Amino acid sequence: MKTDKKPKILAIASPGGHWIQLNKICNPMENEFEVIYVTPGAQYVSAQTGKTVFNISDASATSKHMLIPLTLQLLWIFARVRPAAIVSTGAAPGVIAFLLAKFLPIKTIWVDSIANVSILSRSARMIKKHADLIMTQWQTLSDDKQVIYKGSIL
Repeated sequence: MKTDKKPKILAIASPGGHWIQLNKICNPMENEFEVIYVTPGAQYVSAQTGKTVFNISDASATSKHMLIPLTLQLLWIFARVRPAAIVSTGAAPGVIAFLLAKFLPIKTIWVDSIANVSILSRSARMIKKHADLIMTQWQTLSDDKQVIYKGSIL
C-alpha cells in the first residue's frame, strides 16, 4: 500500500520580521512538505487560513522564566507532529526547539535574519554548534563551513 504522506517540517519564528521571513521561505515549500507553523504571535494563528499554526509562549533574555513553559509546549508539539525537520528564522522559540531537536532525530535549518548585517544574531551564535545547517543572507557573514550564504530571500 503506497502512501502519499509528505514529510513534516516545523517552521518556528518569533513575531514580526522573523515571522515574515519564515513565511517567505516556507510558503513555496508547502507543495513538497507538510509545513506546520509555530509562533508566539497569536495574531498570526487566525491570519493563516488553511495552515496549521500552533501558538506558543514567548521567551527572551528578559523573560527567562518563560523558558520552561515554552520548552514543554515545544516538546508536546514535537510528540504530536513528529517533524522530520525544523526551520527557524529566530529568535528564542527557535533556539529552544533546536536545542531539543539535538536529542531527537530531527534535522535543523536556521536562516539568520536579514537585519544582521555585520554579525550573526545572538540566537544563531547560540545554536551554531547544534544546528545541521545555518544560512545567512549576507555573504560577508558566511564562513563556507558552518554558516552558508545562499542569497537573499527578499
